[in-house]
Amino acid sequence: MSRLIFYGVDDEARRAHLLEAAEAQAIDVREVKKEEVGELLGYFAGLEGYEKTGEAAEAPEEELLVFVGLHSHDLQKILLTLREMGEVFPHKAAMTETNKDWPFARLVTHIRRENAIIQAWSQMMAAAKEVIQAQETEPTQARDEALTFAKDLRLKGEDIEESDVREAIRRLKESL
Repeated sequence: MSRLIFYGVDDEARRAHLLEAAEAQAIDVREVKKEEVGELLGYFAGLEGYEKTGEAAEAPEEELLVFVGLHSHDLQKILLTLREMGEVFPHKAAMTETNKDWPFARLVTHIRRENAIIQAWSQMMAAAKEVIQAQETEPTQARDEALTFAKDLRLKGEDIEESDVREAIRRLKESL
């Protein structure tokens, strides 16, 4: 069974497009209401052994789409269909063995954080490229230190924060 779990899609036209795209692929749909965000993802996915707990949690503001049991091809197809309808959902996730046991609010927060880090990382890489080019023609210790700081961020693994990446960007830009 494939399922699309969605949250925070309040715009009616946007919601209609989402439901139409899911229906076209025979994907079961489950909306998570703000008052339900304390429930585990496995509950919304309809997994055996996951019952409603009544747990409460602060409702995040972001939209989130969670895909359950979709093959890669089907996932790409629904995302393309949505894009063709003019709908882009920046926060998306797939249910995993790990996150199926998370409260839904935690998943929304995790994906928001992860996306912010990825966007900042992309900006950092562009700044690093510029610093590397400058370093090749006019080397400085400040550039070398900024590049080392940026490179060392990968060693943080799961502990990396958006602020770490923003600090690397600041150092890289200042070294120019």
